Amino acid sequence: MKIRLLFILFFITAYSYAQVSTSQIENNGTSLNSVEIQNNEFTIAPNPAKNKLNIKFQNRVEDLKLEVFDVLGKRIYKGVISKLESSIDVSNWKSGVYLVRISDDTETQTKRFIKQ
Repeated sequence: MKIRLLFILFFITAYSYAQVSTSQIENNGTSLNSVEIQNNEFTIAPNPAKNKLNIKFQNRVEDLKLEVFDVLGKRIYKGVISKLESSIDVSNWKSGVYLVRISDDTETQTKRFIKQ
């Protein structure tokens, strides 16, 4: 079971990196999107979280898709972010590891958080 969970985590993380690499290739090999990702990277806090998960961006945000997955790949939460700072109520979620994925039409960022 642990090996299966690790494989799923690896697959989801590798998928996110593959999407970033693909978008760089589509821009004639330039690293424009990697610069955009670094400039508008999101942070999640607190980590680990008990009741509320705060998501913050460094720059302006325009309707980004937010999804949270458990380690088995099941989507737990789906929403849209349109502010620099947003919060998700995680108080009713089971304890464990979750993946937060933020995406738009051209790029995807994934981060991991632990629910206590």
